[in-house]
Amino acid sequence: MDSLGISKLDLKRQNRMQILRLLRNNGPISRIDIAHTIHITKAAVTIITNEMIREGILVEIGEQAPSGKVSRGRKKILLDIHATWRLVLGISLQGGWVDVGLCTLNGAIVEHHSVAIQPEATMEQLLVTIRSIYGDLAYKNDLRQDSLIGVGVSVDPAYFAMCGIEPGKDGQNNFSVLEKALHQLFNLPAAFGELTEAISIAESDFCPGCPSAQHQVVLQMGGSFGSCVTIGQESYRGAHGHACRFENLALGDTRSTVKNALSKQTIARRLNELHIQQLSPALDSQSADNQLRAEWLFCRSGFIPEDPAVRRYFDEIRAAYASIFETVITILDPEKVIIHPDECVLEALSQAIASVNARLGRELIRLSRFDQTNFFLTGAALAVRECFTNRGGALPELTEKDVL
Repeated sequence: MDSLGISKLDLKRQNRMQILRLLRNNGPISRIDIAHTIHITKAAVTIITNEMIREGILVEIGEQAPSGKVSRGRKKILLDIHATWRLVLGISLQGGWVDVGLCTLNGAIVEHHSVAIQPEATMEQLLVTIRSIYGDLAYKNDLRQDSLIGVGVSVDPAYFAMCGIEPGKDGQNNFSVLEKALHQLFNLPAAFGELTEAISIAESDFCPGCPSAQHQVVLQMGGSFGSCVTIGQESYRGAHGHACRFENLALGDTRSTVKNALSKQTIARRLNELHIQQLSPALDSQSADNQLRAEWLFCRSGFIPEDPAVRRYFDEIRAAYASIFETVITILDPEKVIIHPDECVLEALSQAIASVNARLGRELIRLSRFDQTNFFLTGAALAVRECFTNRGGALPELTEKDVL
């Protein structure tokens, strides 16, 4: 193996990674089923999993439930990831908030705090806020350095400039400035990702009891526009890093793009035009002629437009959302389309999702499970995937003498 460039140490890490991925995607499983699934010997699986149990990474959770047939011999003992073996620190920057929190390896929330990001805030001020929240979390939860596997950070593209993040031509963003700054704060392994990529990983890895989609699309629309395509639970960026940049899609027969037609700024401008033309008297009355409140009412869930002109504009937006979904489904044929509604027209969005799902006869499109109540989990999911699963668990002491 060494002559082929693969050391025994690399092979063992690979086997451990495959076991953790299998448990993450499928839940508790027996040693013999692990061996059959990842195609290594039962003896090797036993040695590796017993070692991971001694390290605290895995745990035996009991015998497998009978399948209906009378079984002979020893019953299968199920293994699972020991979710509380270490904690994870997650950070998200999205929608005007920085959310910092702790969770277990399966995404169970321990504690988190959110603080508003001021429009004029600098990266230095942001780091002071993160340091303060982390200090409070560490004190309350008696954290030590070895209590954490790492830190994960998900960032809305709206905050790239503030954090010194440079978009890469190949779709790989350069987080080195932010990484260096956070390393000085935490001295922990770190993982970084654009918000939609982090949502996609969190939807796959942090939703126990829900089958993980192998092929899914995450769309962020409204304030920011972003997207992530995953194939086999790995991000697909395309040949030049532009896969599914749906904000540049043309809408119908018009020359307008998704971003031009559905951005927060466009919606605000159109509603103001209707107000100036005195075509929105009911909306103006509800909002007391306050344009910011009118936008809020128009975008909130459950809004029912009463003015004919406002109704036409509402229907136009609903049709645009449906057109986006139909295009993505036709081109990419995903198992799931997950929407992060970032300052969208929520009622129009909900109606568009319902209409497309009804046509398909199944719930292919849905809203993300992650919102302002738990957004830090999107950063934590990046850390679990990169700093734990993909490394086969924490292996600081592993050397060539310890491998099979």
